[in-house]
Amino acid sequence: MSTYARTPLRVAIATAALAGALLTPAAAFAATPGQTPATTSCHVTKSVASERLGMTVTLTNDLANGPKAELKDAKGKVVATVDRAHPTDLSAGIKLEAATGGKAVFFQRSQGGDTAWKSQPFPALSKACTDPDTVTYKLVNGESVPVSRSAAGHYRAEFVTNGKVVLILGTNGEDADGYVHGMHVVLNATTGKLTSEFTDGRAGCTVTKVVPSVFGAGMSVKLTNSSQGPKAVLRDASFKALATADRAHPLDGRYGVRIDGANTATPKLGQRTQGGTMPYRYTDFPKLPAGCASGTPAKTPTTTPVNSPAQNGGQTTVVPKGGVAAGAEFKQDGMDKSALLAGGAGIAALGAAGFVVARRRAAGRV
Repeated sequence: MSTYARTPLRVAIATAALAGALLTPAAAFAATPGQTPATTSCHVTKSVASERLGMTVTLTNDLANGPKAELKDAKGKVVATVDRAHPTDLSAGIKLEAATGGKAVFFQRSQGGDTAWKSQPFPALSKACTDPDTVTYKLVNGESVPVSRSAAGHYRAEFVTNGKVVLILGTNGEDADGYVHGMHVVLNATTGKLTSEFTDGRAGCTVTKVVPSVFGAGMSVKLTNSSQGPKAVLRDASFKALATADRAHPLDGRYGVRIDGANTATPKLGQRTQGGTMPYRYTDFPKLPAGCASGTPAKTPTTTPVNSPAQNGGQTTVVPKGGVAAGAEFKQDGMDKSALLAGGAGIAALGAAGFVVARRRAAGRV
């Protein structure tokens, strides 16, 4: 159990999470999946050939109303229908059998008597419809990742490389984030929403890099370097800015974020969760592209993902293969994630020093 005090920042984060919970009922996990769900349809239709010459059949599968098959003539007029309430029309030679999980099978034949029935499945409903506790999200690199829910505030996402699970995010009531496949991914504990961004990017003479924060699960720091100088932004799990340091203001004392060498070609980000004599943890800013130091105008923006997967904080589990699994690392930017203490985000006030403590990761918790 955490013994840290509830500082203004922690209260703000807790308030935001509570507001999200009140605005997002549990049923909305399937109904409002969030960032670009890969499958959302709970009503699908498909036209197939009929066993009767010159006719077609329209198969409709609907989560609320169930399956329905309509036999149509050459002009598209419906001449016979079978559905959940009336599953068989022997005179038209059509019938259906519905099963659980939104599954159904359509049968048809051209003659009566002992003529064999020909079968085919109805178009399938998406998993998001048939299993309300699983939603699939499409990430910025194009891959799709399913997020499952076991209870309120308990979501789980698995990332795979070459058929092997290399990263597992589990919220357990608190946001979780990680670094995998060249992305920074965040799993929201309130909504189950999985958001993603490339860890490295470039737009002309501006380069960016997203690195872990020492403040807790879900939090990160976005580093930007350009001819105008370096900039560091501490962000929460929704990517909202909490603190900023730049060339003009290289120190944000309240949050323990600073930039050393802000006027040099090799600036470094410094982070710490307490004041006093506690040392800073340093991370290099991304280097400026060749020819940009003098302020070369930016070119057409492009985004260049870099595969530098790693694991960071929260309820994040890396599944290694041997020493390091394919697609996953234990360090990024020279920072040892074990030193960040796995667990949820916690924050405490430090009195006159004005710093905010964010340490509630229980070591060894998965």
